[in-house]
Amino acid sequence: MTPSAQTWTGFSSWRHTQASFDELAFLRLWHTWAADAHRPTHLHVVAQTEQPLQADTLLKAAASDPKLLPLAQQLAEQCWGLLPGIHRLRFALKSDKPYESANDDARLMLTLCVGKHEDWPEFVDVLCAHTTGPCATPIDVPALNARTVTIIGAGIAGASTARALAERGWQVTVLDAGTTPAAGASGLPVGVVAPHTSHDDSGVSRLSRAGLRLMEQTMQALLTEGVDWGRTGVRERRLPGKTRRGGVPLSWLNEHAHTANNWTHKAPAPAPDDAFWHPRGAWLKPAQLVRALLNHPNIRWQGHAKVDALQRTETQWQALQGNTVLAQSSRLVLAAGPGSAALIATATDNGSAPRINPLRGQISWGLMADLPADAHMPATPVNGNGSFVHNITTPDGPAWFAGATYDRIHGDARLLDSDHTENLERLHALEPQTAAALAPLFATVGTDAPRVHGWAGVRCGVHDRLPMTGRVPNAPEGLYMNTAMGSRGLTLGLLCGELLAAQWHGEPLPVEERLAQFLNATRFRSNA
Repeated sequence: MTPSAQTWTGFSSWRHTQASFDELAFLRLWHTWAADAHRPTHLHVVAQTEQPLQADTLLKAAASDPKLLPLAQQLAEQCWGLLPGIHRLRFALKSDKPYESANDDARLMLTLCVGKHEDWPEFVDVLCAHTTGPCATPIDVPALNARTVTIIGAGIAGASTARALAERGWQVTVLDAGTTPAAGASGLPVGVVAPHTSHDDSGVSRLSRAGLRLMEQTMQALLTEGVDWGRTGVRERRLPGKTRRGGVPLSWLNEHAHTANNWTHKAPAPAPDDAFWHPRGAWLKPAQLVRALLNHPNIRWQGHAKVDALQRTETQWQALQGNTVLAQSSRLVLAAGPGSAALIATATDNGSAPRINPLRGQISWGLMADLPADAHMPATPVNGNGSFVHNITTPDGPAWFAGATYDRIHGDARLLDSDHTENLERLHALEPQTAAALAPLFATVGTDAPRVHGWAGVRCGVHDRLPMTGRVPNAPEGLYMNTAMGSRGLTLGLLCGELLAAQWHGEPLPVEERLAQFLNATRFRSNA
């Protein structure tokens, strides 16, 4: 049944449940919502289907209704890679002039449970928890006119959290010690976005697919393809000595082969036998994404704002620099990378904080113009032991990038000649012919005229190598964290921000609850 306009009027977030996905009913609901000037900003449709949606079936079903066909085409474009599990498909109202009206943040989100009930008993819990009606906002969430939040850190994690909350009406202040957004590890000149795969389809693998899907949707919406990012696909090699040498689940080679091929499959010749191909993989300039995420009327960014302590008043959280209050708000989120732990310790009841370890990384880069004309370059970005990307536009001309290193000794962003050597060694294992072509350039490192340059940043992580997202343990209500992305920030950063926002608003989660627990910031509480 399609709700009448009066049903959801006055609510900012509304849920609609389909126990069994009905494509025409979904499209009619979408059309009604889009046409209603009093629509809720966020419409969540939760549905279950035993089989993945098929693009041709959707288009055929809507072919006779001109008003539904454009919506069916948008849905069909996202009908890829729908393996068993929960998938979040996102749709926005089209606008040529962003933020001209109050509905510019309007989103329809389809939470699609794919698989049989007997194989996925948690689907019943999801459908029962999110019945048709307004989203059940938790009682500790401030009133609409008091929804203010301070986010400390303007990297991928902080910007993603800021954007997810701003789109839901929060007034967001983002503080950062740097002079520009993405001044830390997210200032990486270029990175690779690709899914994690494993024989057992581990939680990390499943999370990475949800993160990549959201990342692709966001890059398409906010960035310029070919300039800020490129969906080129990524070739991955499983090299000897790597901890993760597994391939793909057996089901991906059998009953789910067609759907799984959208994510990963064996790389075709002439690729090495140990290579896999990720067709939805991409390269990205992270700083461009951070700036785009922060470009929202509900977000105020403040640089040169080095926070050294947190303080809770009766109703507000304050971010302090000495005795100066830089910002105060009803909630506060720490996304300050390696600096998050020290700030948490100033706010917890017993001075405790999770052990967040700095991970310095250095990449090597140079100009394509310095390469011999016959230098062998891979057709696409490659990863597996570091990564290699080339022909990326920079102010100095098209460039190549190799790396990065993992340094657990140095906690600052220094540049080391030894890391250039390590990056060349990694490239020798990953792409021997390319490494041979670049070797003469690396030989200039340390000379007066180097043709290989470096960039370094400090990431951070915890011992299980997964982000920490959620309420800070042993702290007064209203203090949250979204940090410790490690080397997975480009894949999981946006997902973690969306997960936190969904939890705050009682919305359907973008992943299965058991996967969300992998990211729970309180998972190490007994060790605090």
